[in-house]
Amino acid sequence: MKKRYIILVLTITAALLASFVFEGSRVFSSSLKDIENQIGSAGDKKDNIADQIGEVNDQIAARQQELDASTRRYTEMLREKQQNSDELKQQLEDLDDLYASIAELNGTIAEMEAQYEAALALFFKRAAITSRYSNYSSLKLFTESRSVFTYTNLTRLVSNMLENDVDEMERLKLMKQDIEAKKQMTELTTLDLQAAIAEKEAIIEKLINDQEILEEDMQASRAAIAKLEAEEDKLEEESKKLAAEIKALRAEYDAILERQRREKEEAERKAREAAERAERERQQQEQQQQQNEWLSDPNHMVFPAVEGIRISSPYGWRIHPVYKTRKFHNGIDIAACYGTDIIAALSGTVTKARWNDSYGYYVLIYHGDGMTTLYGHCSKLLVKEGDYVERGQRIALVGSTGVSTGNHLHFEIRIDGETRDPMDYLPPMN
Repeated sequence: MKKRYIILVLTITAALLASFVFEGSRVFSSSLKDIENQIGSAGDKKDNIADQIGEVNDQIAARQQELDASTRRYTEMLREKQQNSDELKQQLEDLDDLYASIAELNGTIAEMEAQYEAALALFFKRAAITSRYSNYSSLKLFTESRSVFTYTNLTRLVSNMLENDVDEMERLKLMKQDIEAKKQMTELTTLDLQAAIAEKEAIIEKLINDQEILEEDMQASRAAIAKLEAEEDKLEEESKKLAAEIKALRAEYDAILERQRREKEEAERKAREAAERAERERQQQEQQQQQNEWLSDPNHMVFPAVEGIRISSPYGWRIHPVYKTRKFHNGIDIAACYGTDIIAALSGTVTKARWNDSYGYYVLIYHGDGMTTLYGHCSKLLVKEGDYVERGQRIALVGSTGVSTGNHLHFEIRIDGETRDPMDYLPPMN
């Protein structure tokens, strides 16, 4: 009745543990669901931030392309400006040289004009003389001459003067044309170079204006990129925080799962142990019942070692623990503590109670119908040959005499002199 009560208590305990596990599982499931929702929400935010980071990166890339294009244009503009500046510098130097040449040429023109004026004045003076003499008749010229020689010289002089005047007029004409051409060339060259310089200055001024505009655009692009990069850094930081939050949530999730697993395993272990205890109790009860039924029959044997621990060596072939050779073991060895009781398995007459080099101190009991039992390696014998003993009576104490490696009882059963496996005759062991 008591054992049935124990089994009932263990069964109820196992049921309560199972109920606890189920209820705990419900609590854990609720917590896990909350954490899953938090992880999902944080993951969605992180994905959204990743999309924003992608958009910001695209904007940065576009701005960077604009900045790169502006930088290339700015570099080209600087090169172009430098080239035009070099050309302008050369043109200004050329203009200075031209002004020097013009000044020198103007001096030459002034000299030529002075020569021209002097030659022109001389020409007019000579022309007056020539005109005076050209109105004379040959007769008048002859009458005014002092001699024929004088007349001849005057005639030749007048003729030469007329010819020279024609040549001089042509020379003066060419001189005047040369002076005018030099003046015109000087003016045109100066105007052309001044126009080229003005054009170059206009180009440079436009380049400077474009450069300033481009610098403003580049500055705006750099500011926009810096702003976008700051926004990207902020998003990255937020993404890192969300990643850390997700990591912490997952760690908490894993910890809950692990705790749930451990508690489930612990509850299962306790339930299993309770079930095993209940099963052992049931088996022990059955074994005890079988033993009681067995022992109630006087023709059934009792276990010879009252405090036997286990069967340390069964019946049959084995490697002998002392001789280390393969030998047939005629009985069973029951491990037991030194000095504990050895009892008669069945009622019978003690035929031997003595020393043997192999068995040490041993007892041999005859039970009738050709059956004998042997109890070996005893530390002390409590019966003598010829004594009649009852089943369960103390006959000796456990020891390790004879060929033995430790305290135990060597137990044999022989029928008509042939050994049998004692386990076939002994009651079920607890």
